Amino acid sequence: MLYFVRAELKSAPSLPPKQWIELLIKEFEIELDYQKQGKILAQGHYAGSKGGCYIYDVESNDELHRLVCGLPTISFLNWEVAPLVSPEQNLQMIKQVKDSM
Repeated sequence: MLYFVRAELKSAPSLPPKQWIELLIKEFEIELDYQKQGKILAQGHYAGSKGGCYIYDVESNDELHRLVCGLPTISFLNWEVAPLVSPEQNLQMIKQVKDSM
């Protein structure tokens, strides 16, 4: 299952700057590991802004929830998740609609 995941910083965290940077390093290392595992197909952080977006490829809602909730900055960010349909699935559905007309 594909998901578009968007994250933006709520506000400046009430942590010492060094501790915040350490959390970010840990988070980015986890995200790169997810990418190596094939759990994140694409990702990018916004240039000049505090946030990013990701395309996750996971088996279930539960797996996505587990992965995102395991990120160190989860409580500092606003999260938006949207399930996606692959181009192949979309084409198949459109063909089925056409055939039923």
